Amino acid sequence: MSIHLELRSYRGGDRHRHDYSQILLPMRGAMRLDVEGHHSVVSSNCVAIIPRDHEHDFEPSRDCSMLILDVEASAFAGEAAPALLRDALPSLTRVEPWLWRMFRQLGAEVEAGACQASDAARLALAGLQLVEPSALPRPLSRAESRVLGLTRDASAGSVAEMARTAGLGQSRFHALFRVTTGQSPKQMQLGRLFDEAADKLATTALPVSEIAYELGYQNASSFNRQFKRRFGLTPSEFRAASRSGGPG
Repeated sequence: MSIHLELRSYRGGDRHRHDYSQILLPMRGAMRLDVEGHHSVVSSNCVAIIPRDHEHDFEPSRDCSMLILDVEASAFAGEAAPALLRDALPSLTRVEPWLWRMFRQLGAEVEAGACQASDAARLALAGLQLVEPSALPRPLSRAESRVLGLTRDASAGSVAEMARTAGLGQSRFHALFRVTTGQSPKQMQLGRLFDEAADKLATTALPVSEIAYELGYQNASSFNRQFKRRFGLTPSEFRAASRSGGPG
């Protein structure tokens, strides 16, 4: 096995490690991933990398389905590996919508038996060459550095407060935020909000309505709709899946 591609459905996890790197592309549902203390929620429009020899565990949603590539170092035979695989640390990277549609189509063809797994693996790796790593390819301006610093501060406050802290008008702040992060401030805040929600659902017995109120929602129904839009399942379904246990 230098490259092995497979579409897998998950019901539960167990802590383990591999002597190869693993690439996860979610086709349906979501997965709460723990790679040696690095916690993330793997969901639509992103790719997760688990480097070789990294112990990991996961909690999938009930309908979780992943396009998985198991990749040995020898797979590239002197060719350049995708930038995402050159770092020895686990990562979770957003994928451009047009490229994500390609991965979804590839997964659908594998599931339908319309594409050989070996051919699909090479196509997937070619697509991963187009995924930009998180690091910016040029030095940051001072304003961009201030903006990027605020993205690392979970207590940075509202968008207006972040703009004031950065010493920028809101329109300029929004523009620089997109340049430095590839997303809007609102998208970043929602991502953090729902990652926190997923963690509370998986690790506490708090009612869904109470979690919604704690995160600033005036009613649980709005929270439920947005949570399902992001993860593909309701908060209650996510909680049930995270506690279902069993082998993966």
